[in-house]
Amino acid sequence: MSNHLTIAELMKNSFAMHSHLPALKVGGLEITYQELWDRSSELAATLLQAGADNSAIGIVGQRKVSSYIGVLATLICGSFYTPLNPKYSKKRLSAIIEDAQIRTLVGDATELSALGYVLEDPGLQGFATVVCPDGYVKEKSHWLGKEELGTFTDGCALQQRNPGNLAYLLYTSGSTGRPKGVQVTNHNLISFLDSMVENYDLEPGFRASQTFDLSFDPSVSDMYFTWLKGGVLCVLPEQEMMLPFDYINREKITFWNSVPTVASFMHKMGFLSPGCFPHITHSMFCGEQFPKHIADAWQLAAPNSSIENLYGPTEATIYISRFVYEKTLQNPQFRNGIVPIGKPFINHQCALVSENETLVSNGDVGEIIFKGPQISNGYLNDQINTSKVFVSFSWDEEGGTWYKTGDLGFVNADGQIECIGRKDNQIKIAGRRIETGEIESALNRYEMLSDVVVVPVFGQNNVVTCCVAFTRHAITEEVENYIRKDSIGSLERIFFPKKIFTVEEMPTNHSGKIDRKKLSELAAEIMIGKT
Repeated sequence: MSNHLTIAELMKNSFAMHSHLPALKVGGLEITYQELWDRSSELAATLLQAGADNSAIGIVGQRKVSSYIGVLATLICGSFYTPLNPKYSKKRLSAIIEDAQIRTLVGDATELSALGYVLEDPGLQGFATVVCPDGYVKEKSHWLGKEELGTFTDGCALQQRNPGNLAYLLYTSGSTGRPKGVQVTNHNLISFLDSMVENYDLEPGFRASQTFDLSFDPSVSDMYFTWLKGGVLCVLPEQEMMLPFDYINREKITFWNSVPTVASFMHKMGFLSPGCFPHITHSMFCGEQFPKHIADAWQLAAPNSSIENLYGPTEATIYISRFVYEKTLQNPQFRNGIVPIGKPFINHQCALVSENETLVSNGDVGEIIFKGPQISNGYLNDQINTSKVFVSFSWDEEGGTWYKTGDLGFVNADGQIECIGRKDNQIKIAGRRIETGEIESALNRYEMLSDVVVVPVFGQNNVVTCCVAFTRHAITEEVENYIRKDSIGSLERIFFPKKIFTVEEMPTNHSGKIDRKKLSELAAEIMIGKT
């Protein structure tokens, strides 16, 4: 693909080529490429008339036809989108709206109305236009419904824009509590799609899953790669998010993508029986560490599918490395029982650096960093945080910007990168450092435990006093004592959790990942109650 094109131009060409095929399936509604483009062009004309020219447009709501029409409309009218997840707190939503200077909203009428408490915040700018392309709720004079869109024009011609312009602005959590807006350009996204085309050879008509909220960037890959290759995007209903067994078979999904937590939960509930997903040909997992035993269980459930671990921070445009899991590999015993993140995509480089930012020796642990055309433009209105992680190094004679992921890893004997956890998941107990992942690996060897998550408990001055473990399987005190004694060969006593607690379900965040922060807070409350 040409670096001179924009995402809108790529989509226009693909939508024209596949006009007769279904592009989107939401519930019982299936929409063709032609209809989806026409409705998006109609909305784009409305947005242009409202003054949304090369500006941030807030997409409100998830898993609705209006959301996908809104995303495409922003491309056509030459703007960029920012997801506003109604699940977010008012504080977070207000911070995003203010930082991105969002004055135009698009979304489902019900979810837009539910967001009224944020929209009426006197501290925010007034909204120029609020559009409900799938329904009509006349809240204010500047609210436009489906009935009014056609009064502007029959459609919108594609607005010519520079590939260096933003494609989307996605907010991640900041260390100060204020969200950071990651600026991803058309050029970044096209470079990513180049890699995806190189990795996957698919025929039009394939059926792709959409398990992610729009506020989690794998959703971007699901949308644009599916539409680029002529597939149909099948949106997972909210109520089936954690247990999508029926959805996978009902929609005959062939191209699956989710966080490992979804597969882990299905495994725990006994839904990953051998051969239960015969239609799946490609299985991708991303967003968090992918346990080897879950990869094995999924391979049995989807015997006709490849199994892959995709890795990439939002700042590096969705995914930037991949590992194809094969049980016949020479090195099946991965550290901590976690599937590697593999090797970088084409046209990208990966390195590992020490705390003093020098390259580490092969096999040693270091921070994972990447360089290449997918590395984004940093954080909106936040040069301080941008300069901390988008950096250059004296040892790099070619020059250019590297992104410091904050993840620790090493290169294994097969030349694959293994990610062993976050730098901020490294804890110090009695002056000794250890990754929580190493403790989890030692405990997960016991069948009486299930998908253990270990979190620190902090005392005064933010010092780690101990760690505790959470598991889904209830165990007796006798069993816990047995594990404590038996694990001494793989885990030093000072690092064994102070207590192993049982939870019916692991809390997850808006992205579907296990919410370690919430577990850490819960651990602190429980431990205080025990003192």
